[in-house]
Amino acid sequence: MGKKCIICNEEAIYKIKDTSDYYCQDCAEENFADTSILIKVEEEALRLKEYIEQKLNSQQEGEFEDNSQE
Repeated sequence: MGKKCIICNEEAIYKIKDTSDYYCQDCAEENFADTSILIKVEEEALRLKEYIEQKLNSQQEGEFEDNSQE
């Protein structure tokens, strides 16, 4: 399920960093002089996915090292 714009409830593509304020394209353009200061929701989701994968991989490597020492 995608995030919704806090103004019009359409699907959001932008957010303000470190907040839960999400905006659709139209509302972002209306309320911000420069949308480049906003974070794209898709980019944030990809960063989160990469972070989780790194944590899972490091945890699995730790388990492998523990098992190989036995």
